[in-house]
Amino acid sequence: MVKMKLLCIVLIFAFTKLSSAQNTHDPNYCYALDSLRPQQQRWSDRTSNENVRGSLAELQVSSCTPARFWFYMRHADRLPSINDMNRMRPFSNEQTINIINAYIEGRSNLCHPDFNTINHWTFDPNITVEHEQFLTVSGWNIARNIASRYQAAFPTILPRTYDRNRFMFRYTDRQRTQATLRAFADGLFGEGAYRNVFFPEPPFPDSLLRPHDNCPLYDDASNTEVERDRWQNSAEFQAMLTRINDKLGLVDLQRLTARQARTMWELCQFHQLWEPHIQAPFCGAFSPYDNLRLEYFEDIDAYYTAGYGLNPVRLAENMNCPLMQDLLNFLTSNDPNEETVKIYSTHQTAFQLFLVSLGIFRDSVPITADNFAEQANRLWITSRMAPMATNIAVIRYNCATGGDDVQFIMNESPLVIPGCQSNGICKVSHIVDRYSRFINANCDILSCSTN
Repeated sequence: MVKMKLLCIVLIFAFTKLSSAQNTHDPNYCYALDSLRPQQQRWSDRTSNENVRGSLAELQVSSCTPARFWFYMRHADRLPSINDMNRMRPFSNEQTINIINAYIEGRSNLCHPDFNTINHWTFDPNITVEHEQFLTVSGWNIARNIASRYQAAFPTILPRTYDRNRFMFRYTDRQRTQATLRAFADGLFGEGAYRNVFFPEPPFPDSLLRPHDNCPLYDDASNTEVERDRWQNSAEFQAMLTRINDKLGLVDLQRLTARQARTMWELCQFHQLWEPHIQAPFCGAFSPYDNLRLEYFEDIDAYYTAGYGLNPVRLAENMNCPLMQDLLNFLTSNDPNEETVKIYSTHQTAFQLFLVSLGIFRDSVPITADNFAEQANRLWITSRMAPMATNIAVIRYNCATGGDDVQFIMNESPLVIPGCQSNGICKVSHIVDRYSRFINANCDILSCSTN
């Protein structure tokens, strides 16, 4: 277990060690003047893929011939949900005015550039409920660029010309996944090429890409609030909240609640996602040190919603039975009439459940409200597992000597499945053996079962 944990930490991602800025709270931290901004890699599920991805150009690949390409990704950058919008709009009124007045009256520790971004900010009136969670321009560009990089790395299995018999695309019934795959198609075949690509209508229910929607047991097993609220009420989290309010200079009834502070944190992240080259408002309220405590709140939430904290965890392992079957059948098939490229777009919960099905990112000690310090180098970190446009590519290589290879790549870095090499490569037979219980399973039963 220790060896496997080290492999995951050292080889999958290159930024596990915290910078000195993240280890110490600086009450005078200035986001605008920070050239590194390490917290941008630790913004939970609102982390930009650009800030955590690896380099396909540096990837070690199999010496055999790439033959099949299977790709599974979360949608890229999006607009807020309706609930998010309803919480964010008040910040352009009372909360922002309080922050501005506190700065003018000399109570704030915000640096002037960080204050300026708040002073000139208003909630964009074009962000309306009709477009809630729609893909953004930045999201389109990121999805398109991911496709272009994969095509450059694997040109023989990802040609520039679209062939319906060769390519299969599948998304969910949400605009953000549909637009993500259209952008991905443009990255493969050229600008506007998605108009000539066949995208099948998503089924209802969608057991392949939204398995958690179809399982009554899931709602009973998903219990995020107890542990998450314990963390939010802890002395560690409350001390962080005090530091944020003190930095903003807010007093008495002006002081932000935990929910308001998290909303302000989300505003910072969304704006930085939408305009990555422009300094986002509100980010200066959170030191990198305090950012890690807010990230932990999100990690706890995800751990008990779609991770190893789901009770029973076997349900989480089973829920993606249809997807596991699809992957295994794809890796073992040599049918010349089948597609050789499959590309899927889904959502955060389904993606995280898939990681549980694979049995990766599992810590030996559960994540709780009581062990934040001990979990500094935990595996279950949503910023790394589930950023915007997070993705897993699985490539099968045909080997002339027999025993075909398979390589797992996550966010353009090697993904180490236990028993595989540090470059993500192992034999197809190993993957089939490891996940054999899915091959002939009746997924209509198993995917909502605790067996």
